[in-house]
Amino acid sequence: MIYKLLVECLRPIYLLFFFLFAQTSIAQIYEDHIGAGNTVGVTVTGSNNQENDSTLYSITGTQLKPDLIGASRFLAQATLGASYEEIEHVSTVGIENWLDEQFNMSPQSFAEKHAEIFNETQELITNDFQANKYMSYVFYDFVHNQPDALRQKVAFALSQIFVISAYHGSNLGGNGPSNLMYYDFLYQGAFGNYKDMLTNVTFSVPMGNYLSHFMNQRADIVEKTYPDENFAREIMQLFSIGLHMLNDDGTPKKDAYGDYIPTYDINNIAELANVFTGLGGSATIDGAENTVFLQSWNIDKNAPMKMFDDYHSTVEKNILPGVTLPAGQSGIEDLNQTLDILFNHPNVGPFIGKRLIQHLVKSNPSPSYVRRITTIFNNNGQGVRGDLQAVVKAILLDPEARDCSWIDVPVNGKLIQPLERFTTLFKAFDLSTPSGKYWFNDYGTWYNDVGQAFLASPSVFNFFSPFYAEDEFIAPLDLVSPEFQLLNSVTAIAYINEMEWTIKTRPFNNETVANSNGTGLTRNLEDEPFFNFDDEINIYDTQGISALLDRLDLILCRGQLSEGVKAIIANTIEQNEENLSSYESIDALEDALYYVMMTPNYVIQK
Repeated sequence: MIYKLLVECLRPIYLLFFFLFAQTSIAQIYEDHIGAGNTVGVTVTGSNNQENDSTLYSITGTQLKPDLIGASRFLAQATLGASYEEIEHVSTVGIENWLDEQFNMSPQSFAEKHAEIFNETQELITNDFQANKYMSYVFYDFVHNQPDALRQKVAFALSQIFVISAYHGSNLGGNGPSNLMYYDFLYQGAFGNYKDMLTNVTFSVPMGNYLSHFMNQRADIVEKTYPDENFAREIMQLFSIGLHMLNDDGTPKKDAYGDYIPTYDINNIAELANVFTGLGGSATIDGAENTVFLQSWNIDKNAPMKMFDDYHSTVEKNILPGVTLPAGQSGIEDLNQTLDILFNHPNVGPFIGKRLIQHLVKSNPSPSYVRRITTIFNNNGQGVRGDLQAVVKAILLDPEARDCSWIDVPVNGKLIQPLERFTTLFKAFDLSTPSGKYWFNDYGTWYNDVGQAFLASPSVFNFFSPFYAEDEFIAPLDLVSPEFQLLNSVTAIAYINEMEWTIKTRPFNNETVANSNGTGLTRNLEDEPFFNFDDEINIYDTQGISALLDRLDLILCRGQLSEGVKAIIANTIEQNEENLSSYESIDALEDALYYVMMTPNYVIQK
């Protein structure tokens, strides 16, 4: 029976895309629901998926109050995981009210929390090295202790667009405070303006170090040195306008010969690199103003960079086709004008909007969906361009996100990222620890197995490309499957093994005690994390396995666990009850949960 279950659950994973895109995929049919709730008082227009749909969406009604399944589906898009109580809350107050609650929450500071945790560690150990894993401690502390679930989800998405990495190919290792100061730009600015985020990223020391425009100097003909081009390339390719000119619906524009139109060329990159010369540290570690450009060891990496005009290139700069900055300008003038030009480029709305849709809702949004989000990015309704709060709200309220008929569309959905599969489990069952601390090193635990951990991208191109398309099934359909770039025969099995260990042994090693020689932190046997399964065990004891599976379906699978998989799991549990004398309620729950977490019905968000 277990073999049958494994075959049923793993076959779509090994075939990679069968479940996500094949016509034979199983989906729930909702004839009386819109978006995440009953159609009572709800009107939707402009929700078709045709490329010539130029209408905007409109949703009216009683605050889009969803049923429990609808609320679970919404929270899967809007959070890193939610408990039954949070699902119930959304069902009670409605989606728009929940969004307003989230938008009105004041953000905390990842950098300040890092300092707090670091100070705590120094009371336990003698080593004062700013270990990378402390960043992970902060991330999971926020996941479990901060209520701003939407901001955290959006920040995590933004961190995979505006990428830095503390682990691979960079000199950011051990710089936890400044790395998390950078993350604060994404987290605290998640509902702010895109222009401010682009500016903060440009002037941040971590990004300057990562993409090497920190202490970047103008050309020296005698020394035959030229400005580094890394940041100039990536601010265009990854952070703003992309490689090709786009229509508002995200589709590429084409010239008279049917070819894509590039947004820039190699010469533009070289000239744009001149803009990002002369940026150095603005303050020293002791808080004094820094006056030495070529100084890195004594720099306050939390403070933004400043311009040293003596090292800035003052030549004319042709930064985009037909766009030239005049010669003789100051460094700040060049920078401000460049950021304004990039911010106002027509590509930014569809480029950034589509990236966020892919992270929150689906891998292949229709052109109409992208166009509607572009319209909001270009003008939030009050004449403001780049309002990320308006963009996020529009993405989550769009009919293509909320209308449940899209569940049945074969190209709908996305693979949940490995890290989010675990945070979903943690949040679903109120993971807690005796100390209230979540000092968890996810890089050391997960990265080699599933390919993902906090701020641990292997390159500036993220853990996976938004343009990745599996060769055999997806690329021929002109579709993409971004997260599947992380999925292979090794990571598929490793995920299943890690999930079994997480559920049946311990969620993670809580590193809240000093090791034997006092130089580092290690697992604390007295501070083990644990799930709260009380409600689920009570359901199993009083109502049986079918009721338990309905509960897990609601919390984890958004109401999309197929009847066939439910039957296989139920039969397996019932046989275990009959054949194993020591089989207790907790065993049944852990087995059922483990089986559910490996199903495509869980790992594919639709």
